[in-house]
Amino acid sequence: MDGRSRPRYLLFKASIAFGLLLGILLLGQTVLTYRWVRTGMVRSEAKREADRRVQALIASSRLAGIRDSSVFSPVIDDLVKGSPQQFAWVRVLKMDGSTIALSGKTAGAPSYTSGMLSKLMLDRERQPVVVKTPSGPVLISLNTVRIGVPPGPAPGRPITVGVMEIGVYLDGVSTRFGTLRENLILGCSAAFALLAAVFVIGLRFRHYLRGVQVEEQMAMARRVQFDLLPPGSLLTRDLEFAGKCVPTWQVGGDFYDAFETEDHQIALVLGDVSGKGLAAALLIGIVQGVVRASNGTGSAFSHEQSTERLNHLLCMKTARERFVSLFWGYFDPLRSVLSYINAGHLPPLLMRQTAAGEIETHRLNEGGGPVLGLLPGASYTQVGVQVLPGDLLVVFSDGIVEAENSLEQEFGEERILSAIRESWTGSPTEIRDFILTSVRQFLGKELPQDDQTLMVVRLQHVPFTAPQGDEVKAREIVAR
Repeated sequence: MDGRSRPRYLLFKASIAFGLLLGILLLGQTVLTYRWVRTGMVRSEAKREADRRVQALIASSRLAGIRDSSVFSPVIDDLVKGSPQQFAWVRVLKMDGSTIALSGKTAGAPSYTSGMLSKLMLDRERQPVVVKTPSGPVLISLNTVRIGVPPGPAPGRPITVGVMEIGVYLDGVSTRFGTLRENLILGCSAAFALLAAVFVIGLRFRHYLRGVQVEEQMAMARRVQFDLLPPGSLLTRDLEFAGKCVPTWQVGGDFYDAFETEDHQIALVLGDVSGKGLAAALLIGIVQGVVRASNGTGSAFSHEQSTERLNHLLCMKTARERFVSLFWGYFDPLRSVLSYINAGHLPPLLMRQTAAGEIETHRLNEGGGPVLGLLPGASYTQVGVQVLPGDLLVVFSDGIVEAENSLEQEFGEERILSAIRESWTGSPTEIRDFILTSVRQFLGKELPQDDQTLMVVRLQHVPFTAPQGDEVKAREIVAR
């Protein structure tokens, strides 16, 4: 782990620890809240409901003038039958535990010995009891009742004191808290999901860190690759040059180059490696290094021999599915000749304006040979073409010609020619930008499927008014 990754690693570990702590706290709070709702709020609501029903029964019996305890039976029977999902049973008991009136299922109901009810009723801080029955948990509420009391005052009449016991189904009361319970269950599930996610992220962190390191290396490779390319725009006494490479991924499989040789010719190179990504970028470095180190200028023989050696090297060192299409040319400003070898690349366009104002197009598709790295014994032929002042050389990769929009239509060479004609009076930089903009507009929302590389060169008679010292500097830039 390098120094740049260590702070990120420590921050991520701290985030994992915080996420685990937060998940545990959320889970614990949710579980405790659920238990409080289940054991506290539901029981309190059941006790309040039982007390309300007892008071209602006592009030209604007094208003009805019930004096006989046996008359309680139909009253409590109506209560139980009216709410069978809520009330398990209702009993009216004497203080010795004997039953006066009963309604409902008493399976699981407690039994009381003599004097037990008196002690229970004297305990003001007694808590409701919950018993298990075949139909579910039941909360038992006890309330004192006075039996045989007429509506009006009756001095000297005996008063029978008893206890009314009501069994309330907790499950029946808990339905009132259904939404709250669902939210608590959801919160509990979210806490489990958070813990699981943090745990999985913690397990995958090393892979993530490795991925970050790979991304950093890819970004560095991209910077190195672009540093190897010449400046996007150059102006010398002999030509005006503009080029650009737009990779699909971080690093691309295309490259272009322009530099001045020892005999003052200007090399113009554009290559396209099969495939994309890091493997193609590594192969580009080999090809560009060989081209730069080659002594392929001065004669057709040396140029052709250098190309054949490059082809042999690629055939020996790369897999068959890795090959390179390459346009490799030299412009001699003294003779106004462009000598080139086209190794399986798309024919570049050499365009000039006639005296009548028309723009002629010449495709440089003669000579050359097959793509590099495929046929070990392939031979290559250099071809020379005469250049007139103001001619425009346009070299491009298949990522521009084969750019496909949502209608599965390709950009094509005709659209390139149209874009060049529309921007003919501009500089090579303006023509380059206009072509690339036209490609982006043609694609619309579609992403490019291949690297896009374009090189536009205006040959000879380029206006150049810089002093001689600056002119030397410009030549030095091209020679880099």
